[in-house]
Amino acid sequence: MLNRLTHATKEVIRMASTYKNRLGQEKSPYLLQHANNPIDWYPWGEEAFQKAKETNKPIFLSVGYSTCHWCHVMEKESFENENTAKILNENFVAIKVDREERPDVDKLYMAFVVAASGHGGWPMSVFLTPDLHPITGGTYFPPDDNRGMLGFPTILNMIHTEWQKEGENLRTRGAQIIKLLQPEIKSGDVNRSEDVFKSIYSHKKSTFDSRLGGFGRAPKFPKAPDFDFLIAFASSQSNSEEKQESIMMLQKTLESMADGGIHDHIGNGFHRYSVDSEWHIPHFEKMIYDQSQLLASYSEFHSLTEKKHESIKLVINDIFEYMQKISHKDGGFYAAEDADSLPTHESTEKVEGAFCAWERDEIKQLLGEKKIESASLFDVFVDYFDVEENGNVAKSSDPHGELKNKNVLRKLLTDEECATNHGITVEQLKNGIDEAREILWIARTKRPSPHLDSKMVTAWQGLAITGLVKAYQATNEPKYLERAEKCAAFVEKYLEENGELRRSVYLGDNGEVEQGNQRMKAFSDDYAFLIQGLLDLYTVAGKNEYLERCIELQKTCDEKFWSGNGYFISEKSDEEVSVRMIEGKIILSNFYKKNFSDQDGAEPTATSIASNNLLRFYDILENEEYREKANQCFRGASERLNKIPIALPKMAVALQRWQLGSTTFVLVGDPTSELLTEARNQLNQKLINNVSVVHIRSKDDVSASGSSHNAMAQGPQPAVYLCKGFVCGLPVRKIDKLEQLFEDL
Repeated sequence: MLNRLTHATKEVIRMASTYKNRLGQEKSPYLLQHANNPIDWYPWGEEAFQKAKETNKPIFLSVGYSTCHWCHVMEKESFENENTAKILNENFVAIKVDREERPDVDKLYMAFVVAASGHGGWPMSVFLTPDLHPITGGTYFPPDDNRGMLGFPTILNMIHTEWQKEGENLRTRGAQIIKLLQPEIKSGDVNRSEDVFKSIYSHKKSTFDSRLGGFGRAPKFPKAPDFDFLIAFASSQSNSEEKQESIMMLQKTLESMADGGIHDHIGNGFHRYSVDSEWHIPHFEKMIYDQSQLLASYSEFHSLTEKKHESIKLVINDIFEYMQKISHKDGGFYAAEDADSLPTHESTEKVEGAFCAWERDEIKQLLGEKKIESASLFDVFVDYFDVEENGNVAKSSDPHGELKNKNVLRKLLTDEECATNHGITVEQLKNGIDEAREILWIARTKRPSPHLDSKMVTAWQGLAITGLVKAYQATNEPKYLERAEKCAAFVEKYLEENGELRRSVYLGDNGEVEQGNQRMKAFSDDYAFLIQGLLDLYTVAGKNEYLERCIELQKTCDEKFWSGNGYFISEKSDEEVSVRMIEGKIILSNFYKKNFSDQDGAEPTATSIASNNLLRFYDILENEEYREKANQCFRGASERLNKIPIALPKMAVALQRWQLGSTTFVLVGDPTSELLTEARNQLNQKLINNVSVVHIRSKDDVSASGSSHNAMAQGPQPAVYLCKGFVCGLPVRKIDKLEQLFEDL
């Protein structure tokens, strides 16, 4: 890990020291990647906007992120090209945006690109008027005209000519488009959560791949919000056929992912997605938000199935080990690891998957003549991980030939089948595979490392905290809780100030944490995801400091982002973005019919998470304002929840909590007492649908502010109360009675 950090720091220093344009003054790894382009790039900000107005030039806006494969391709083909740079510099004001720093800018213009072209992605390339209104846009543009596509220089010249002739008309049309992008705030009644749940469940069942796991066809994404919905759906059902079907779909998918090449069997963690239906050949980048959410999904599935699957517990630890590899010493988690890297230290061209793929002879050389009893470790390994002489990658999954003769490790046999094939026991097999994995990992660390995006984003720290807490609940291993608390302390130290959050911090030249030059303001997802994580920590640790931080952060979130029926992405004071968006509420004219994405996608929306947070606050504090605000979130999303609920699976889970109520445990007294310690252990033993936990040590605790909780604080201690709908049972004060309480539940 130290080598990775040193490499990342040196890379940042090198890029900053050789810059040619303004991006060299930035902290974003993505912007620094473009600092020595011949293009006169500006970061997003007033200097660029003023330049465009003064020179009456259109803006070329390029949006991406540092581990984006096609962003690298377009940079190499176009942004490093002197002739292309000349056209851009003479006729446009060029702006670079890291989408992970400015999700508001990204989502606004992505809505336009998708509506106008029918598809989106990164790099996103948008042409704007000096007033930041869209002219036209797309994603990746090739360097020259071919295969029916216009090359980037041709497009630049066309836009320049059109601007010279029709500039005023383009301004007028751009202003009209911005009005069309303005969210139409509608509020209405929402269907019963049972109907919403059944609709989403039916969709998942109809698209489920029963042979390979996952939903739909290639490419297949490990979409955690869908997993979380199925877990919630299963846990809310009695022992019904639908519950068993949900568990089956989850188990098949999660196990297929863990066995497939999308799972890094040597370096831990999961790649971004699979380009094929078999979960075999991935797009090799790794994102911390994927690891964090999958950690939560695997952990909750482990709890849902009463911890019957030891293989799932191993995956939980595997994801954790990878997260540890991409973390700062003070506790923050870095953003991502690139898909591309140099095949050798002598290479000059990066190749996707070079860090992770293997030739058969290389594995043979590394494992040599090692044995598992009488069996060859090499023979066992190649059987276990489907290693072939000429590589195991189909041409259809490798159109550019970057993985020719390479093997992407995957597991096609069960442990029992492989052990039988080689005349060894399953235990001997596992020990031998662990030994081989360690040998290959050491060899892999000597390869050129992929780029590490060392940006630390507040929202993703929140997701990491939640994932780690869920892992603790599923395994009862203290290391997960300790790591979650370390991350929470990191956020408080570096990303929180006077009750407000920053969007991100960065790895400095000396390995220390640095603020960005622009001190990036946080967005609603930063608040929502962090509040969720801190509420999770409060649930298992019972420390009032986490609850108090949550309450203050929720107040700030409401002040900055509340729209009346949901949360805007950016805060009210941000004048740089002409439309404040609520994800899922972009309404366009009949000409632009498409909404720009499924909303609870790679990450859930801020409003989906916030609505559940608000209901948890209601359980803990007994304040009706929280519940009503959650109700307004659902009413604001009623059109989507009623017509296409599959777009908002995380909000559907919160809707069920709002309509059917939750189960609240109130733990009163000394948290170290035998009774309350056992109560917390029991709460971690099984997955209880829509549960909240209130910890009251004294009548002065903020959690004792509600009327019924205050009465409990005055009563006998230690004690445990079970409440549903604010109707609470008698205090439980003995271990045997506590055990009976959980059995009955």
